[in-house]
Amino acid sequence: MNRIIWTCWFQGREAAPPLVKKCLASWERKNPTWAFRCLDATSIERYVPLGNYVDLDRQALTAASLSDIVRVLLLHEFGGVWVDATVFCNRPLDEWLPSVNRDGFFAFASPAPDRPLSSWFLSSASDSYLISSWARRTIDYWSDRPASDDYFWFHNLFRDVCESDPQAAEEWSRVPKVSAHGPHALQAAGRMFRPAEEVFDLIDWATPVFKLTHRLPEDGWKAGSLLDYLLTRDDERLVGRELKPDGAHITPGRTVPKSFASLSVSTENLGDHIQIIAGLRLLARLGVEPARFIDRDDEIRLAPGLDEEDDPVGIVLNGWFKTNGSEWPPHPRLAPLIIGFHMRPQQCPELLSDASMDFFRRYQPIGCRDVYTENLLRSKGVEAFTSNCLSLTLPRRIARPTTQTEVFVVSRDERIRDHLPGSLGPYTFVNQYSGSHDFAANISLAEDLLETYRSRAKLIVTTLLHCALPAMAMGIPAVVFYPLNDGTAHASDLERFSSLDGLLPVHHLEEVTGVDWDPDPVDLSRLKLRIIDAFCEMAGRWKLAQPPPVGPIAASSALPVP
Repeated sequence: MNRIIWTCWFQGREAAPPLVKKCLASWERKNPTWAFRCLDATSIERYVPLGNYVDLDRQALTAASLSDIVRVLLLHEFGGVWVDATVFCNRPLDEWLPSVNRDGFFAFASPAPDRPLSSWFLSSASDSYLISSWARRTIDYWSDRPASDDYFWFHNLFRDVCESDPQAAEEWSRVPKVSAHGPHALQAAGRMFRPAEEVFDLIDWATPVFKLTHRLPEDGWKAGSLLDYLLTRDDERLVGRELKPDGAHITPGRTVPKSFASLSVSTENLGDHIQIIAGLRLLARLGVEPARFIDRDDEIRLAPGLDEEDDPVGIVLNGWFKTNGSEWPPHPRLAPLIIGFHMRPQQCPELLSDASMDFFRRYQPIGCRDVYTENLLRSKGVEAFTSNCLSLTLPRRIARPTTQTEVFVVSRDERIRDHLPGSLGPYTFVNQYSGSHDFAANISLAEDLLETYRSRAKLIVTTLLHCALPAMAMGIPAVVFYPLNDGTAHASDLERFSSLDGLLPVHHLEEVTGVDWDPDPVDLSRLKLRIIDAFCEMAGRWKLAQPPPVGPIAASSALPVP
């Protein structure tokens, strides 16, 4: 399970009430070896693309309901621990959590006779069947619903999952049942506000967490109260941690863009378009929408119309570079973020020119799609790290076993079909080369293809790097073969696949007898989070304005009081 603690305060940590700030600090103080992330209304969509699942302009979602959706999707995508902002950490996670989270899921049990668990503390592996099933029920519940008529809708969905799904019921039965009453003990009978010496012995101080409330009397908590004792007994020094992409130093950009562009390509390879889509989706998470497209191979240096701009133009340079050496290095008015970058000096020697190295050093570190590119740049004195491909950041799909039932075989070369065993069963063959050079049409085809894989595939067998990577990101089991090439073409394949083969086996087609044709999805949760963090940190040189907060968020009165 990922060692990350998630929480959220929509108004932002600095604007949180004093009790919430104390609770948040307790998690950092007691768990210095865990990453701690307090999201707010402007940062949620960096990790959870809510627009894929709910329409806040049309649906009345309160802060409580929205945070329920956020927590289940965060754990489904990344795993880790979710804590409400009013949960106080009384004991380090490492002292008690491993013993109760043996099978990849834990929640405190039975807060009331009609609720199987509390949702204010959840611990889950990203591949937990329970969290996947709960996420599916959550998305289905809000798929066509203007508002909820049930205060405990989220808890009741979990109960429904366990009552209707034997596997979920069996997995929940294996979770050690630790009562939620211990964590609620401070709130019971108003003990929080009574003098500590009167009620101290009523509390089990071995309880790992305490669930509090930010709804306090107008004068707050009184000195000497049990709440005061809890919140002030420990040293308040915080453990500050700043995430870096593999320790790389981000050189500040010399220019701050006022507008943005995106790459375009004139290729028929939809894998190129999938990489562009991944970059566009990451920019959208930061509130950026490019206003123009610049061809990767034939316009990146001339950049028609850019000389008329008074301000620099931001652009993400990711993917395969490149043909047409006369169009490299890029136009000096472009302010690039270079990540998921793969270079082919065999096709474009200008990539290794002195002017190119000056360009790379100006915008280092360079996030490389593969180990081959990182080593090549480092050999030239350029600071670089392996970021992997941006297509690995595509959201993990919601599992739907009744509709995700098809096998897809995806390759440019139909000769792969001669090597597949009959036991694979019926499959759909897809050629991910469109036969067209129309960029807009190919982007649309690539979007449709991703949706087809997401909604229908149970297994993808492919020789294409940019079928394998997005499939893995979406949580689709994949079997990958090297293309049927030899000589220099196969050497190129080895370079391009030099990071993929560290994530799952890459086979040669003559090795089909040793292939596992029923693989599990690859757990990319740590890597995906690292890529998103690297992208967002590198985008910091652009000095972007904060994206608009998610909303509108409905008033708490929109959710019926139980």
